[in-house]
Amino acid sequence: MYVPWMGASSTVDALAQVGQLVEATQVCWDLVLAYRDPAGDVPAWTEFVAEVVETYGGRLAAIQVTAEANLTTVPAAADGAFPNATEAFVHGLIAAAQAKRRSAASAAIGFAVSPEVDPSEGFWPAVAELAGGRLPGAVDYAGLDMYPDVFGPRFELDQLDAAVDWLPRSFREQALPLADIGADVPIRICENGWPTAAGRSEERQADVLETVLRAVHARASELNVTHWELFTLRDADSSKDDLFHSFGVLRHDYSAKPAYDRLVRLFAELR
Repeated sequence: MYVPWMGASSTVDALAQVGQLVEATQVCWDLVLAYRDPAGDVPAWTEFVAEVVETYGGRLAAIQVTAEANLTTVPAAADGAFPNATEAFVHGLIAAAQAKRRSAASAAIGFAVSPEVDPSEGFWPAVAELAGGRLPGAVDYAGLDMYPDVFGPRFELDQLDAAVDWLPRSFREQALPLADIGADVPIRICENGWPTAAGRSEERQADVLETVLRAVHARASELNVTHWELFTLRDADSSKDDLFHSFGVLRHDYSAKPAYDRLVRLFAELR
């Protein structure tokens, strides 16, 4: 579940939204706190993050601090387009870790970023400088949002295994070491999916998701990958020819696409 924080004036409403999610069901959510403040108020952000951890960290499975703080070009979907996003990433994680220790919260504290072709430039060196070696003790997992065959070059099905290999491997071997995050910190694939709009068939969705999931599973032990999470279960609007409305393995009326049954079988096989 995603809760956007849009500045100090939104704190009360954002906390209420988190509380509603926690109280409404018995689900132990993975919660994403998205940093979407046009004013770039990092101190207010860290106070918000700490309050979420202290208040709800015993009833959540995970608390992700920021959503793709390294992605600067998609303000509607990623935190990196907002002022001081790198500072919000580093100081938010440190604040979350401190709040977890104070409150004995059980939620795993982590983050998720988008893949980078060359992590040695820009975001990760800036993270390392700001963190000063404090991140390894602050994070329980390092998350990667990956969409091979969606937002980059198109792949044939037999090319996907190699593409998937590169994504978590480069994250583990190139990006994370820049912030002193070692192999003992698990990787989570926090978002993965394949939309069925714009000429993309439902049968192909099932094939792609199976190929990606099998590729991740095959490398899980070597790269210490512990989670794979689908984005998203149900279409926002299956009638629209827009990628962002059709990532679900269910149509918007909850009828199943072929990928739904395929994933059910895969989960039973691979667990």
